[in-house]
Amino acid sequence: MVKGKKEMAKGFDAQLQAFQRALEKQAKQAESDSKKFVTMSCAEVERTAKSIMRDSPTNPDVSYGKKGHHPSYAGNPPAPDTGTLMRSITHEVSVKGNEIVGEVGSIINNSDYPRLLEYGTSKMKPRPWLSASLIKCQSFMSNLWKEIFR
Repeated sequence: MVKGKKEMAKGFDAQLQAFQRALEKQAKQAESDSKKFVTMSCAEVERTAKSIMRDSPTNPDVSYGKKGHHPSYAGNPPAPDTGTLMRSITHEVSVKGNEIVGEVGSIINNSDYPRLLEYGTSKMKPRPWLSASLIKCQSFMSNLWKEIFR
């Protein structure tokens, strides 16, 4: 009778270890899927930000600068002039502790330019480019979430 209890305990231990391995495998897969989701979402927001700037309608009634730049209409993403902002948009994904962090933004050093365009100033209405990109990507991210985590 004692031998039977020991054998049952060994069987239980084996089942418990198998269950723990299965949980660890699921946790690793969830982490991998989460990183994939964040990476693909950030890349899409970056691509969309550049695209909406490139396609932003310009105001033909307003012109400034040596080359006669026509700015976008207020409320639309900024129309490219030199293309510096558009080229500076990038994304980065990192793991910080238990969190997967995705960041999208401009890498223009020491410049408030991207923020001023996004939110406007006392003399200029906003030309949202990042928030407009996030809004435009909501459907993409929702579908991606369903695809990855089904």
